[in-house]
Amino acid sequence: MPVAFKDLSDELNITKFQLAKLRDEKLSPNEYYSEEGRKFFTDEGAKKIRLAVAVPLAVPKRVKMRVIRRAPNPHWVYALPEGGGSVVPVAVRPRDCDRLIGKPIFADLITDANGGTTYRHEVLGR
Repeated sequence: MPVAFKDLSDELNITKFQLAKLRDEKLSPNEYYSEEGRKFFTDEGAKKIRLAVAVPLAVPKRVKMRVIRRAPNPHWVYALPEGGGSVVPVAVRPRDCDRLIGKPIFADLITDANGGTTYRHEVLGR
């Protein structure tokens, strides 16, 4: 059953702006929708938002990247973050390694408790 945007904001005791920011950072477009001017979350999307508020490191941030080249290991490609920065390795499915070159992708930015950061293609997180 879908969860209304306002209801989830009230339940988690956060502002609508904070909820919208979490939605944009953590969820894919198929986990929320708008209908007749009202905004809703799917059950899975609402569950992820609740988890992200309770345990921030549990739900990875999504970033848009462009794949630059293949890595020597077929489980990885090198990609450039959309906002600029340096080229980073991104974990992918081996069969997608060559198909993704030159294409924009979404990657999950995973930060561990020690501050280490890794990137993983969004299809690996499902």
